[in-house]
Amino acid sequence: MKLTRREFIMLSVVAAASVTPCGRLMAAVNVNYYLNHKEELFGTFRGTLAGVRAFLEPELGKERTQQIISNALRRFEILLPNLPDVGGERNWDTQYIPIAAWYVALYQPMKANGKTAEYLGKLIYGLRKYELDHTPADILAKLGKELFEAKSVEKMRTWAAWTQKREYPENWVATFLEGDGKEFDFGYDYSECAVVKYFVAQGVPELAPYYCLNDFIQSKALGTGLKRSKTIAQGDGVCNFRYKHGRAVTQDWDSEITSIRKQMPRRSI
Repeated sequence: MKLTRREFIMLSVVAAASVTPCGRLMAAVNVNYYLNHKEELFGTFRGTLAGVRAFLEPELGKERTQQIISNALRRFEILLPNLPDVGGERNWDTQYIPIAAWYVALYQPMKANGKTAEYLGKLIYGLRKYELDHTPADILAKLGKELFEAKSVEKMRTWAAWTQKREYPENWVATFLEGDGKEFDFGYDYSECAVVKYFVAQGVPELAPYYCLNDFIQSKALGTGLKRSKTIAQGDGVCNFRYKHGRAVTQDWDSEITSIRKQMPRRSI
């Protein structure tokens, strides 16, 4: 189904960055980050649900779709105060935790209507792609180019070193990799993933691989040339992100879904 701009409020949580927004690590703030940003986070989720509604209504009808939407909103409100503390304003990756909660909030009501984790993953993947397809190309190119500037690289290097202190047990842990001058400009090896930890804690580890596929469509849109052959979400023990400015991104939903389908039954996290 084609969505009009009126029907679909564009997703915005990661529209201003590619891998991570290159802001500084901020001083700790002794508040619940998620409650402090509740209005903003709910607004973004409602925008996403507008897209969910447009996709589901033709198949499930208005009444069943409304039940899913209402249930998901209630569940998100319950989940929000207890989302894992990964540093709040100190950590630019904090923004990705509420997105994981979208999946959790939607999953149970969609399962009750016969939908699988893969179906939900494909739905949110499609919404993200729609957003990127309708973002001006010059804005995307600018964001992608900025990522490779020296000041941005230094901030990412500093951020990765900070995660290794493990101040927040539910956080990511990353090692920054300098580019080799040929195959990649810079990279990350994640040895711990906050999103996977969250999905496991919620009893829905099956959602994690689908969440990760959004990285490819984002990198393709921004021209950041992501390659990744391993993910913690699929039981590899590491996520090996490698970026090269301007390189074509060949991985996407279609290239990865067969592997996910094969590995999921055997996977143990």
